[in-house]
Amino acid sequence: MVNVSFTVLNNLLTMGAAIIIFGFISTRLPQFRNLRDSSIYEIGYLIIIGIFSIVISIFNQSTHSAEFLMPFLNMFKVLSVVLIFMLIATKTKSFNNILHREFTKKDLFIAFVIFSILGCLASRYTIPVNSSFANVRNLIILIAGLFGGPYVGIPAGIVSGGFRFFAGGTTALPCSLATVIAGFLGSLINILNDGKFPKGRSAVILMFLYVGFEMALIIWLTPPNISIVYINDIYPLMLFGGVMGMILCVMIFREVKSDNEFSYEKLEIKELENTLESYQDELEKLQEDVELLKKKNDIE
Repeated sequence: MVNVSFTVLNNLLTMGAAIIIFGFISTRLPQFRNLRDSSIYEIGYLIIIGIFSIVISIFNQSTHSAEFLMPFLNMFKVLSVVLIFMLIATKTKSFNNILHREFTKKDLFIAFVIFSILGCLASRYTIPVNSSFANVRNLIILIAGLFGGPYVGIPAGIVSGGFRFFAGGTTALPCSLATVIAGFLGSLINILNDGKFPKGRSAVILMFLYVGFEMALIIWLTPPNISIVYINDIYPLMLFGGVMGMILCVMIFREVKSDNEFSYEKLEIKELENTLESYQDELEKLQEDVELLKKKNDIE
């Protein structure tokens, strides 16, 4: 009876997580049609189709199918939690200041604290696959570096990586090292990109490649009898969670930046600037008329 109740609750939570992500993408995605980076638009609708297919598949009664799909469905729950925290964080003044590169040291410190907490929570909130565990910790730290630069990404990576290392386990060293490197890499790209968050396609490709880099670190720093089994279990899930999570976060940052660009205050400033330009045009025209009148009087 207890197992049945837990299964029902787990299915409800999974459905809820899928609905959160489905609703977010379906309501926000059309705003990206007019953006230059149209690849996000097409990729997003592919994800919607994927979500729809997976939600339908949860009702499949095949035991083998359920075992295969359940980790991916659980990843939806993890991503929905990250999505909610990101949406809440973007409502703060600090995140908006960093996004528009008008930040203070206090803004950077607040972002560092938020990303460090999320990174540590990701180490605890894992998805079991056989005897291995998948998470989205490196996704969070890579975004921290890409978003906030070296003063956010590097310390958040060190804190989250240290937390993972002291948690122990056979893969503690490569996983914690990958987290620290993610903070440095994201920060470096932030500097090279003049403090701007990368375009959607570039960010997604970066996340795709970084998951592979993490797997390579695990192979290098872990005995083969452990690393091969571990990677076979978690690589598809880590790739799925990392790429999809990056797409969702790109959407969040793009939406927030777009909303702020069309705020009432900025529209009022733009209107005043247009008015000033029209006055300047009229002034130039009057000056030309004056010059013509002067020349006419000189001729007479």
